[in-house]
Amino acid sequence: MCYDVATNYKRQLKEAERLGADKSEIDFLSKKLKELEKLKRYNESIEHYYTSGFSHQKLGVITADKPDELQFFQWGLIPFWVKDSKTAQKLSNQTLNARGETIFEKPSFRAAAKKRRCLVVLTGYYEHYWADAKGKRKIPYYIEFKNKLPMYMGGLWEEWVDKETGEVVKTVTIVTTEANSALAKVHNRDESNPRMLNIIPNEMKFDWLHEIQNDSDKKFIESLIRPYPEEELTIYPVGQLRGKNGLGDVPEAHEKVEYEDIEVPLFD
Repeated sequence: MCYDVATNYKRQLKEAERLGADKSEIDFLSKKLKELEKLKRYNESIEHYYTSGFSHQKLGVITADKPDELQFFQWGLIPFWVKDSKTAQKLSNQTLNARGETIFEKPSFRAAAKKRRCLVVLTGYYEHYWADAKGKRKIPYYIEFKNKLPMYMGGLWEEWVDKETGEVVKTVTIVTTEANSALAKVHNRDESNPRMLNIIPNEMKFDWLHEIQNDSDKKFIESLIRPYPEEELTIYPVGQLRGKNGLGDVPEAHEKVEYEDIEVPLFD
């Protein structure tokens, strides 16, 4: 699945502006960041060139009840019905992603899919190409919009109360869908079922938040769960991110790398 993302919002907005991207889309997010700064609720620690879902960082989200606000929820969904923190911690490692085809059926996701859909705001994300059948060597790829605009991923959120401490924790998962033809070549761990994050087109982002009142509404939401056109994406190999010698959360994590010792998929 898709567990590695980038959230370097400010830098990405500057790049999008430099490339002449849609100003209204740039202003949409930049105004939200400025408002957070005024309220002293913006922390540079939310900006990441690379972060793993298993570190459970907070991701920027937009919800239907607060569409004008950028909130930050912990990555890894904890359903409201979870009874204790031990179960919550275990489950949050299993709910970083939600398969779009089954979000209305799976117990962990169905309540949120009906009533608590959200947009997860990323600047890009990573997929790993298996260079051998057993995945002993994995090559990371970075995926972003060609125009550098932020990506709005379909997401689900929950509010969980830790009964031991009384703490209210807001958590989120990112929906996945069938991979487009380019990302199917990258996400080759399971060639019969390659995946990608469910990118909502910018002009349709608020459609994902629409209230479901009947079966027609549900079918409309399901129609938004689909592969995103590869023509609008930049997809390229980068340096190793994980492990002892991995780059980690640094600007170099976004730099294109040529692997001369093995053949890897390349895209225009």
